[in-house]
Order: sequence, then C-alpha cells, then structure tokens
Amino acid sequence: MDLWVTGSSDAGEVYVPLDILQNALDSIGLRSSWNASQFTWAIQTPTSRADTWGFPIGTGIGAVEVDGSLVTRLNVVPGVDLTSGWNGADTVFLPLSQVSRLLADVGVQNTWDGASRVWRWVPPLQTSEPLGPPQGVQEVRSDILASGANIMLRNLQVDGDVIVAPSPNGSVSLDHVCINGKLVILAGSGVPIQLTDIASPRIDVDSEGPVSIQLNGGAVGVLDVLPGVGGLQVTGTKSSMLEVGDFTTSPVVLAGGAYEAAEIRADDGVLNVETSLPLVRVQASNATLTVGQGQTVGLLQVSPAVDGFSVDNFGTIQFLVNSSPHPVSSQGTGSVEAAMGAMTPAQASGATSGATGA
Repeated sequence: MDLWVTGSSDAGEVYVPLDILQNALDSIGLRSSWNASQFTWAIQTPTSRADTWGFPIGTGIGAVEVDGSLVTRLNVVPGVDLTSGWNGADTVFLPLSQVSRLLADVGVQNTWDGASRVWRWVPPLQTSEPLGPPQGVQEVRSDILASGANIMLRNLQVDGDVIVAPSPNGSVSLDHVCINGKLVILAGSGVPIQLTDIASPRIDVDSEGPVSIQLNGGAVGVLDVLPGVGGLQVTGTKSSMLEVGDFTTSPVVLAGGAYEAAEIRADDGVLNVETSLPLVRVQASNATLTVGQGQTVGLLQVSPAVDGFSVDNFGTIQFLVNSSPHPVSSQGTGSVEAAMGAMTPAQASGATSGATGA
C-alpha cells in the first residue's frame, strides 16, 4: 500500500496528516483514535499487545498509546489537510520518522521515499489458523501477526518479523521457520512454547506469567527476556543461541546446551544457570546468579557500575572478574578457580592480584 504524503516539512522532518494515517491504519485492521483535549493518539493492535519496549520516550505535547500503554511523546502540529475537500479539513500533523518506527514495531513494514514523497506500507499477514505447508517452504514477504488458542507455524521463510500472541492457556509451535527479522512472543502465564529448527537473529519474550520455551535444533542470535511480571524457563537441545539478555526481575532459568553467553541487565534480576556457559556478564545491581550443581561458568564478568551482586554457586566458576568496587557476595558449595577483584568470602582457589575476602 502506497501513501502519497502531502504533509509539511520542518527542519528536515516530514509531518503527516493524522486523518490520512487513521484511514490507512483502519484499512489494514489497526484501529486508532485521537483525543483532541489530551493530544493523545491511541492505537489498538489485532494482538492487543505489542513489542514497543525500548521505544524512545520522546518529547512534545502529543502522546501515543499502543494497546492502552504510553509508548512515546512527540510534536503535534495543528493544521489543515488540503487533500480533504475544497477547503481542506482541520487536523493535526505527526512526525513521519517516529510514526514509521512505531508502525514497524506493531507489524507494519514501511519505507519512505523523500524524492517521490511516497510512503510504502507492507501490511502484516494476520492469522489465527495454522500457517504453512506440510512439505516444502512457503515464502512470506511481510510481518506475521499470529494469535489464537493454538498457534502453529511451519515450513516458512519470513522476510520480516513474526509476532505471536497466544490466548490464555494456549500454546505456540513453530517448526522449520526461518525469520529474517525477530520473533516476538507475547505470552500469558503457563503457555508452552515449542520452537523446532527455527532460525532468527533475535527473539523477544514478553510474558504476563511464568512460561517455558523448548528449543529443539535451529539457531538464534539473541534471546531478550523483556521486563514483565512472569518468569521464563528455556531448555535447549541441539540448538545454537549466541546470547541471552535478562531484562526482567522475575527468575530466568537456562537449561540444556544451547547458549554461548548470558547477560543480566535488570536491577534485582535473578538468573538460574542449570547448564554450562562460557560467559556470564552482569550489568545491573543487586542481581543474583545461581550456578547449578555440576555446571560450569567459564568467565563471570561484573561491570564497574554494579552496586551489589551475589552468586549462589553449586558448580564451578573458572574465572571471576569483578570490576566493581563492591565485593561479590558468594555462597554455596561450589568453587571459584580464579578471581580478580573484591569477593566475599574469598572462595578462589587460585586468586589473582586484587582478590579480597572477608
């Protein structure tokens, strides 16, 4: 779908009439409304949840809400849309660059051609039914929005993102799905997620309660556990995952043998490692790492800005590097083979220069 944008420009920014935006969104199943008294634009997505975490909060008198949550603030310019009849119609204009990124987060691929002033949209493929052939590969040249009780996608090559939002007590099954963009999992409590031979550079998990992911085969670049009220257990079998980013305070449990590294990014975060890991990085304060019985962490790095970190160690940490001035609190029956930086008590059997203990 192509939109010819006649909006104004200001300091290099193109502004788009809101009425054109709302009509275009309505035509692809995204509802929106404008509250003139509060200068708020509210968008409702088909999945009723969206992965807008990390979107810049922005500044300005206008606000954008997606599925009831404030996502960003932006400049709003009152004006007249001259394409709406002889005398035009009163409307407001929104900055195209921010709206473009927002649309991408809710499943609408889009590109702007400033020379022709054409804004090209690729609406998402929406489904609540199983998608994909029993044999062979189906190519999808858009994002996919999948919702419903039992989501099943198989044998797909997706040139975009895949967003799955299962119903409460539902399930998710992806089998031989190659995703050029990211896989977004918007799950409720207790939803089982089965990922078999999938390939994706990134997976975002946003859960409203404890969920489990079973990885069988395939390759994933980064799995980010977003801030939410639920915990997550990931079990990998014959899979490859470069890194897990823990942005939630709820417990995250890693089991199986799929991981190259994990990073704790949330203050008060809890990461339980029931597998061996070459690398764990700690970037947040007052977090806790548990190393399971018989498991090995090759290198544990604590960043200089961390204010408090504890380890419940029942396995082996080969090398602990604490760049923070605050001691790492270590408990448990496991061992630290070598350490650099402050630690209490001093468990390292071969502590290097700079190791301290209580």
